[in-house]
Order: sequence, then structure tokens, then C-alpha cells
Amino acid sequence: MAARAAAWTPAVPTLPGGPPPHGYQVNAPQIPSFTPPSGFQQPTLTAQSMPTTPSTAGLPDPEAVQKQKEGYIRLLDEQLKQGTATLDQQRKQQTEYLFKQAEQQKKQVSMQIDQQVKQHEMALMQQFNTQLMQVQQQSAVQKSALEQQAMQLTMEYQQKKCQEDMLIKQHNLQREHVEAQAKFAREMQLLQQPGSS
Repeated sequence: MAARAAAWTPAVPTLPGGPPPHGYQVNAPQIPSFTPPSGFQQPTLTAQSMPTTPSTAGLPDPEAVQKQKEGYIRLLDEQLKQGTATLDQQRKQQTEYLFKQAEQQKKQVSMQIDQQVKQHEMALMQQFNTQLMQVQQQSAVQKSALEQQAMQLTMEYQQKKCQEDMLIKQHNLQREHVEAQAKFAREMQLLQQPGSS
């Protein structure tokens, strides 16, 4: 009787796939291995005399081996298909989660930027109000100085005008007095002339 070899186990292919995205872990489905029946063994030829019992007794014929192999290949293809679908579903879920996280981060960053813009706007408004108050104060001081200067000039003009009017009035009085005296002198002279009535 020829010695029987160890049970034949078909190799299970490994699912291809690159590394998962950063921060995520993709768990590949576990594909179980299959062991053919114990009667499915590879015959081994030995250099012995021909026994009375055929050496192929209890061994599957090549056609049975081919059928079992094809059955295992179909099962492995089906498992590969299921594993690929599972990985694709995980990829879609993780991609959707990634985009949701990115959208939330965008909203947070946008809110932070809006808050910073509002803070800067408030600071600019405060600075504007402070500078505006300073400008208004300076303008009020300058206006007050101009008012005082105009008042002083007006008072000086009025004083000089009064003085000028008084001088003119005095000059007119003196002129009238001189003219009156001259007229009186002429009249007296006419009265003193002989033959005057």
C-alpha cells in the first residue's frame, strides 16, 4: 500500500489595497481557509512491486480533483467579491465621515475668522471714536481761540473808531470855533470903519 501524503489545502489569495487614510483604520474581512475532505489526498508513487490491490484505491480521480478545485475557486472568488464590497463600503463611509469632519472644521475656522474680524472692527471703531474726539476737541479749541482773537480785534477797532470819531468831532469844533472867531473879527472890523452905519 502506498504511503498517503498530507491533506492538500488551496492557497487563499490576499486582498489588495493600499494603506488607509491617516486617522482611520480599515479592517479587512477575514477570509477563512478551506480544507478539503480527508479523502482528498495527492497520490505518491513508490518503487514497489505491483500489489494485488490497485494503488489508486481510495484516491479521488483527476476529474473529482478538478471539480473540487473549481468549487474552491468559485468559493474564493465569491469571498473576494464580498471582501471587496465590504472594503468599498468602508471606504465610502470613511470618505463621507472625512468630508463631514472637514466641513465642520471649515465652519469652525469660518466662525473664528468672523469673530476675529468683528473684534478688529470693534477695535477700529474705538480707535476712530477716540481720534474723532481728539479732532473735535482740537477744533473746538481753535474755534475758541479764533473767537477770542476776533473779539479782541473788534474791541480794538471799536476803541480806535471811537477815538477817531472824537478827534474828528474835536477838529470840527475847533474849526467852527475858529471860523466863528474870524467872522466876529470881520464884523467888528466893519463896525469900526468910518461911515459905517
